[in-house]
Amino acid sequence: MNFKAPAARSREVLLAALIWPLVTAGLASLHLVLAEEPLTPRAVALIGLFAVGGLAGAIVGWPLALWLSDWRRVPSARFAALFLCLGLATVGATSFLYFLQFRAYYAQWHQPTLSVGWVIETLVTGLNAAYLFAIDGLRILLPAGLPLLVGAAVVFVRRRQREDQEGCRPDGLRGGLRG
Repeated sequence: MNFKAPAARSREVLLAALIWPLVTAGLASLHLVLAEEPLTPRAVALIGLFAVGGLAGAIVGWPLALWLSDWRRVPSARFAALFLCLGLATVGATSFLYFLQFRAYYAQWHQPTLSVGWVIETLVTGLNAAYLFAIDGLRILLPAGLPLLVGAAVVFVRRRQREDQEGCRPDGLRGGLRG
């Protein structure tokens, strides 16, 4: 078995986990600058929230896309794998952080933990956080984040093609599982 590819893939995931949070934090910073917002603790917290969401998105989305790309060697399928996995993982992680922020704030008015009222209030808080993220949070990531996500997907496809040409696949097979 060739161990070169897993080590290279681990470095690739680490690199993505270092770069993608900077990208999402940069998008949040750009949004704040264009909105002429001063650099307040609230603005720094927003930038941090998007950076952590980008970190979680890269840690989850990139390896998932690697796994999916082993099943389909077609470049368009690999492109779609990273585009969807990284994009959805980033949006999902960031919206979950929005939910945690809402939950922490509204917890003081919620019913006792694990009661029926608490479950309902937590669900409603989650729906409210998802709605507000869809309105406010996605504006920060879109449309400026789309070209960056496309660029990441193009880099991902090229790296997979290079893996195929060099024959260093993590499963020890030259061609992958399916063509």
